[in-house]
Amino acid sequence: MRRLVVLLLTVLLPHENSCSAAAASGGGIQCSRRCGSTTVPYPFGFSPGCPIPLSCDASISTPILGRSGTTIHSFNSTTSTIVVSLPPSCTRSVPDAKKALSGANYGVSSHTGLFLRGGCREINASGAECSVPASVMSRLLRTAQCVGNDTSVTCFASSPMNSTAVAAPAPAPAPALKSAYPNQFLRWEKVEAFRCGDALTAALYGDTDTVLSLEFGVAELGWWVNGTCAGSGELCAANATCTDVDTPSGKKGHRCACQAGMNGDGFLAGDGCHYL
Repeated sequence: MRRLVVLLLTVLLPHENSCSAAAASGGGIQCSRRCGSTTVPYPFGFSPGCPIPLSCDASISTPILGRSGTTIHSFNSTTSTIVVSLPPSCTRSVPDAKKALSGANYGVSSHTGLFLRGGCREINASGAECSVPASVMSRLLRTAQCVGNDTSVTCFASSPMNSTAVAAPAPAPAPALKSAYPNQFLRWEKVEAFRCGDALTAALYGDTDTVLSLEFGVAELGWWVNGTCAGSGELCAANATCTDVDTPSGKKGHRCACQAGMNGDGFLAGDGCHYL
């Protein structure tokens, strides 16, 4: 059984922010990617022409995930992931957490562990348990200002799967194809099977038997754009690879990413791929 051992005691506190209804200006004609002094990578942006639209708090140059109010901490075009805030809370229901972390073009990655509480059922979830020291959870509950005598916490984490890539030879005018990524996303039906009342927080972890968590209070989301690499999806740039994705809904999506050693977002409509 895979077990997640969370050793780091750092807990991220909630960030003060407000969602701006108006998208920030800047970027390309079809997809505005500027939020104050921050530029986000394609396919994200702040106008209707962007494949994955975001909101913007221009006062602090902070991108916001849709209309959920979830703050985005970082973008990683290489792994096609973003890291978002999920501060400790004893009043966030599991459905509310799912709504905040799921969208038409993104979902919780299998590198994220969810910490649940409130009347959880005991289920033999082989390969999906997290082991957390009692002292860590006690501090986490105090940070979230939880009340009552229920101090038990259940942690659920899916097992991330490996994938393979086939890079396009430079300077190829068209992207090469990669095989699909199976089971890259958190299995919400298994989370809901615990019947817990609250989603306390989340933490990131790696893919080994004994894992050192990087930090509490954040979740990693994987994203995709609609369509397949061979279909009518977004065009990848030269020197990029294209990956078909099995999305949580069962529909097909894809991602573009630059070859190793190159920078950029990998999309023809974005920054493409280039050397520094």
